[in-house]
Amino acid sequence: MQMLSEKQKRTYRDFAREESLAYHLYMRIARRQKKPENRLILEGIALQEKKHLDIFNSYLGKKAVTLEIKRPSLKLMFYTIVMYTLGVIFTLRIFERLEAHSRKNYRVIVDEIDELKEIIKDEKSHEEALISILNDEKLLFASSVVLGMNDALVEISGALAGFTLAINDSIKVGTLGLITGISAALSMAASEYLSRKQDDHDTPLLNALYTGISYIIVVSLLILPYFLIQIPLISMGVMIGIVIFIIFAFNYYISIAKKQPLLKNFFTMALIAMVVASISFMIGLFVDSL
Repeated sequence: MQMLSEKQKRTYRDFAREESLAYHLYMRIARRQKKPENRLILEGIALQEKKHLDIFNSYLGKKAVTLEIKRPSLKLMFYTIVMYTLGVIFTLRIFERLEAHSRKNYRVIVDEIDELKEIIKDEKSHEEALISILNDEKLLFASSVVLGMNDALVEISGALAGFTLAINDSIKVGTLGLITGISAALSMAASEYLSRKQDDHDTPLLNALYTGISYIIVVSLLILPYFLIQIPLISMGVMIGIVIFIIFAFNYYISIAKKQPLLKNFFTMALIAMVVASISFMIGLFVDSL
């Protein structure tokens, strides 16, 4: 075995930790898969990561990184939380970036470890192997979430802007927004259910729930400033800020999960919401002047 410098030991140990993280993450994702073929693909990738770990460990000797988890690392906990909250596909896309970064680092020391070229080749093949899994259930319903969020952002922000000038009372505006929002959420969910049912979709009820729940969440966030701030115009300003934040956050998610351009989608969605809010604001201003 070649003698390693302290710097090499630290570098190889960091690589070994990443391979251990990858093994545990892929195994956790595999356990969530209902389709046996998807589970087999993920378990196969996990075993490759274990093989890579063993290669690095062969150079580390007593400093070897074990697969045994006494206490989950912060990285593993982070990816696990992301997996349960944002879905498998988003987690895989995020982890792809980490693996791409690892490949760059591997190339720096490719002459030091004979097996490193094979490891880089394996890592590059993972994205291809995962193509059949990138139709994660949470992403399949992204269209329903987009429908609910788009309608809520445009309709409710526009309505609240109009109510702000016409009524000029924060609590009353918030209450009207709540009533309007709940009614619209039920209507949207019902429309989504009927639409999916007519198209013979497998899960029309689940799509309807995604649409309705996303709508209600957005409505709740948009009306919150009106119950917390007494000055209507300031409430409206905060509400507009929340609209921009939600649009950015959701488009960031979609840009990673579906590999779509972030800024183009963000500016398009934000522009539509702002135009509708501005028109509603002018209507409210006109009504207030009567």
